[in-house]
Amino acid sequence: MLQVYRYDENYMFIEPILVTEIDEKGNYIIPADCTTVELPDSPSLFKPKFDAENQEWTETATQEEIDEILSAGTSEVSPVSQLKEQNALLLMQLAETQKQSQEQAETIASLLMSLTEKGVL
Repeated sequence: MLQVYRYDENYMFIEPILVTEIDEKGNYIIPADCTTVELPDSPSLFKPKFDAENQEWTETATQEEIDEILSAGTSEVSPVSQLKEQNALLLMQLAETQKQSQEQAETIASLLMSLTEKGVL
C-alpha cells in the first residue's frame, strides 16, 4: 500500500489516497492525477498546489486568506469544549430529574401513610 496525493486539473490538492494496485513488475500503479511527493508537515499549507516541474507543493493562499482562516479558527469553540458544555448541562438535568423523582417518592410514601392511618389500605 502506498499513500499518494491527488490534485485537480489546476494541480490544487484534493485529498490523500491509498494506492493498492500493483503492475506485473511489482510497482504501484499511481493515477495520473496523483503524486508521491508528500505535503510538508510544518509549516502546513493552507491551499497547497503541486508544482509538477519542480516536484514540490507550494502555498497559493494569500496572506489575507491565511489570516482569515487563522482568525476564524480562534473564534470557534472546539468540539471538546462543546462536549464538555453539553455534558455539564446533561449532568445538571440528571440531578434535577433525580431530585424530582425523590420528591415524588416522598409524596407517594406520605400519601400511602395517610391512607394506611385512615384504614383505607
